[in-house]
Amino acid sequence: MARTSRQSHLSPEAMKAIRKRLGRNQRDFWSMFGVSQPLGSRFEKDITPSVPVAMLVWLRTQQKLSDHDLIDALAALGLSSSGPCARTDAALLAA
Repeated sequence: MARTSRQSHLSPEAMKAIRKRLGRNQRDFWSMFGVSQPLGSRFEKDITPSVPVAMLVWLRTQQKLSDHDLIDALAALGLSSSGPCARTDAALLAA
């Protein structure tokens, strides 16, 4: 798939490198952005994430958003308590 210059920093390799640099497995990393593990895996293999997801990843990696900010946003949307972040939420709040 050809990438435009706008998308070049969103390559699958870049997404995987960001996740690994933060020391997260796919489930924990992608759930922080409201993305399922299977879709996150696709972002790391062969598809470019949507602009909103890419923006959240960029904001997190630039330390403009914390893990708690992301958890709070998901909770405000009603996704945290029973969604994919429940395990991460509990672990971070215990820290």
